[in-house]
Amino acid sequence: MTRNGKIARLPREIRDELNRRLRNGEQGGPLLAWLNARPDVHAVLSREFRGCAISKQNLCEWRAGGFAEWQARQETLDQARELKADATEITAATDGKLTDHLATVLAARYAALLAGWNGQVTDEFRRKLRIHHVLCQDFVELCRSGHSGERLKMEQERLEREREKTEEELVAHFERWARKPMLRDVICEKSLTEEEKGRRMRELFGLAPEKPERAATDGLEKPAKEDAGAKTTEFASGPVKPGQTQSNPVKPSQTNFATGQTPSANNHEVSA
Repeated sequence: MTRNGKIARLPREIRDELNRRLRNGEQGGPLLAWLNARPDVHAVLSREFRGCAISKQNLCEWRAGGFAEWQARQETLDQARELKADATEITAATDGKLTDHLATVLAARYAALLAGWNGQVTDEFRRKLRIHHVLCQDFVELCRSGHSGERLKMEQERLEREREKTEEELVAHFERWARKPMLRDVICEKSLTEEEKGRRMRELFGLAPEKPERAATDGLEKPAKEDAGAKTTEFASGPVKPGQTQSNPVKPSQTNFATGQTPSANNHEVSA
């Protein structure tokens, strides 16, 4: 049953704690004070109930509804835990062969019935025989369910073995396939660089990627610096056209470093 009251809208951990406190016999006043003082409870009430606090009536309704259902679930869980513990003890005491022991007990009962039978089919004998027959039918059904479980377990184990065998066969087939030179070249991917091959191999084996190495700078030639003292040689007669030769190049020995002037080719001024 789905409940939509104030307490039913609270988170499950709060409801479980409230139920445990109710089971322990705590009174309603302290429980209401504890609930309404919690920030998470206040958030739910503000969002869905306009901030209206949980009242005594709400707690009484929860005690008769949600708390009662919680108690029933707890009893079922306790019974299941007890059955599990009993089954564990019985399995240990019977070495996991309880049905075999039951078959022995039924066979002994039949033997005792037949041992006391004088050969006359009386109503009392029919009644006892009918009881033994019903017990045997129930026992057969119980054995069938147990055998079905065993068969299911064996089938699962068989499928698991086949899966492992299939994986081994696939690996062996792949290894034979990879030995072929042409296919091996395709697998190795010759077009990849050594760095890329190393990276993919590390990914394949789940290794961390290598840290990039710093580029080596030693031994690299630096560009030659421009000679600060180099000067462009200018010719007195201007630029040289293609096919022409310079008639009067300036030689370094002809420069007057004191005055910065260059003498003429005939060492005298030419008059107009």
